[in-house]
Amino acid sequence: MILLDNIIFELQRFGGISKYWAKTIERVDVSSLNISFLESERASQNFFRSGLQLIHPQQAEDGGQVMRRLTRSKQHCDIFHSSYYRTSRNARANVVTIHDFMNEKYPTSLRDKALAYLKKQACHRADAIVVVSEQTRRDLLEAYPFVDPGCVHVTYNGVDEEFYPESLTSSFEVGENTFNPREYFLYVGTRGFCKNFPFVLRFMKEAKAEGLIAPLILVGGEPLSPSEWAEIEACGLSIKSVQHLTGISNDVLRRLYSNCLALLIPSIYEGFGLPAAEAARCGALVLSARGSALDEIVGETEYAFELSLKGEASRVLRLGLHNANAEQERKRLQVRSLMFDWDASTTKLMEIYNDL
Repeated sequence: MILLDNIIFELQRFGGISKYWAKTIERVDVSSLNISFLESERASQNFFRSGLQLIHPQQAEDGGQVMRRLTRSKQHCDIFHSSYYRTSRNARANVVTIHDFMNEKYPTSLRDKALAYLKKQACHRADAIVVVSEQTRRDLLEAYPFVDPGCVHVTYNGVDEEFYPESLTSSFEVGENTFNPREYFLYVGTRGFCKNFPFVLRFMKEAKAEGLIAPLILVGGEPLSPSEWAEIEACGLSIKSVQHLTGISNDVLRRLYSNCLALLIPSIYEGFGLPAAEAARCGALVLSARGSALDEIVGETEYAFELSLKGEASRVLRLGLHNANAEQERKRLQVRSLMFDWDASTTKLMEIYNDL
């Protein structure tokens, strides 16, 4: 019996890892594999779990202190696959999924150090390790030389079916805001250190200097802080030119992706970079930074920033965002995005189970 550990649904109410796990288990759930799910009552508080109606049986887990339960499980099973760095001492084989090495590369708190420790211990005990990109695979083998490379398997994240091109020829509304197609830049997600948001503002400043005046639309993340507003003004951008949207549906996000001038995602580090893949599937131009898993999403392109060099914003702007080159790039990215498929990733995961 394969036991799938849903503990991530207790750790996140809404987040990338819990979305990944929900997309995975809903596909494994309809397979012919002998599986069961381990979770406590608190799992239902997660946004993605609340939308799942699982077919296979669920084993109830005592909902005690979740961080204490993260250390190890005592569940008996053939294969134990946890959603978040937990292993079982009574399983014949353990499978662990690793999404990135953010905690190790850019620690900012004791929590990062604790999670890095849990990750390392899980990899010590794992019989198979699933990673979501070649970048994460390289990071893992560099950080943990004790891991057998043959036990590490890349299964990419997928792009939801709700994301496809929805090009508009006239203005459209999102709440009280009105946007014109190809007349705004888009940024999606949180704005922590690794996301390199200050570069986004410098890019907008350079675009304005080049005569390209367009608003910046932020989707998700916390409200802009006073220091961020100060930086926006320091870049010569008006407060009205930066708009922050939260709580939007995938339908609205699809429309924003499909009609933006470009998605800006100059992250210093990404274990995958789902917004880039989603935007590409919608036919958007993706302006990313080189040097992380984003390279696997966008492939070989001139429309990527080399963060170690000066003048990269100007260089990319000179390539043109409205011309034939940009349109060709949008089409190339859309085709490339087809490699990020939830069904294909889950099929590969089930092959890993069978090999164990």
